[in-house]
Amino acid sequence: MSPLSIVVYFQWGVSALFALVVAGLSLWALLDAVRATDYAYQSAFKRTKTFWVTLTGGSVLASALALLTLSQGGVPNLFFQLFAAIAAGVFLADVRSVVTVRRNKNY
Repeated sequence: MSPLSIVVYFQWGVSALFALVVAGLSLWALLDAVRATDYAYQSAFKRTKTFWVTLTGGSVLASALALLTLSQGGVPNLFFQLFAAIAAGVFLADVRSVVTVRRNKNY
């Protein structure tokens, strides 16, 4: 095995691991965005439920495309994976905590 092929396999492995992590986070964010009520978003002074469901749904779609590319032996586009990671990360870090509190207290 040549050093170049080792580097290629390592790059593919890192890309696969990143794509799986981002896909998991994106799916988690989408499920939490769908479960919250419209009122929870409004009372938390966040953007609408439609906005967050669309944004996290787009991140799930970008993650699915990355996983599809990986399944065919390619290396996915890092730009789309970063978009998915940022969209899911913003929702999980900023919006989810406030919306979950509002959802559980039944305001």
